[in-house]
Amino acid sequence: MKKTGAVLVAAGLSSRMKDFKPMLPFGGSTVSRHMVSMLKDMDIDPVVVVTGYRAEQLESHLSHTGVRFVRNERYRETEMFDSIRLGVEAIAQDCERIMILPIDIPALMPETIRQTLMIDAPILRTMCKGETGHPIIIQTDVFPVIWQNDGHRGLRGAMEESGIPITNLEVEDEGIYKDMDTKEEYRELLEWNYDRGQGYPVKPFVQVGLKAGEKFFGPGACELLELIGQTGSVQEACSRMNLSYSKGSRILKNIERQIGEAAVQKWAGGIGGDGSELTEKGKWLIANYRKMEAQVERAAVEAFDRYFEEG
Repeated sequence: MKKTGAVLVAAGLSSRMKDFKPMLPFGGSTVSRHMVSMLKDMDIDPVVVVTGYRAEQLESHLSHTGVRFVRNERYRETEMFDSIRLGVEAIAQDCERIMILPIDIPALMPETIRQTLMIDAPILRTMCKGETGHPIIIQTDVFPVIWQNDGHRGLRGAMEESGIPITNLEVEDEGIYKDMDTKEEYRELLEWNYDRGQGYPVKPFVQVGLKAGEKFFGPGACELLELIGQTGSVQEACSRMNLSYSKGSRILKNIERQIGEAAVQKWAGGIGGDGSELTEKGKWLIANYRKMEAQVERAAVEAFDRYFEEG
């Protein structure tokens, strides 16, 4: 079997969703971690995640999953075709073919991915009930022809206009084209996935926190710091998390009281009326919390496999 890498495209603004799609819950984890885990379970490597909007937050969230990152710094003004090209160019030297996937099709079945890996073709795309979807697999020596296209019709248009034969794989998996651009579509996807018996697999659940007498730091506080670092504004970070500014400020004061130093430094101005940046202590706190979180999650998975998998 040819060495296969993957490009996961997650640079978009999620503007219609009004929430950050890669971090939404799915399959006992998040959309992005679920997608990465599915690819890793198939021994697809390397996997590169193309980030853009809220890049630092997503990269931190996936930092211990073994993926690579490449940023589309111009994500606001470019198309998915451009993000795909960035991802492909980052790993083309390390594999013989590359699987292309958007981050927002988490209902895709592992068996579908397994089927695509068994077929050797210059360009392979999946179909279900006559409708095309993902994944798409393209041999690396084909991409120079693909890049001759300006991408005005996206990757599919570039494939069709390349003159290179396209192999269509018919699968019994509507998840290949069920994306989630709005909150309504997200809810419908969760319900549909549950109805077909795939929605809620039994998995271990752990939540890591820090306490000194009482809990003062956990997933929510860490996300708040990450958003402050990205937006440069406490007010904007609170708004994105649907927190009141006063509650966000209390969280920050509590963190400072427990670690003995400020995690955030403020000044006048900025996106939401205040300018803020993480202190070195704040960056240290985020980095080490995420490392500990990932280690605990791996240990939980190992324990789950030992005690529950056979049952």
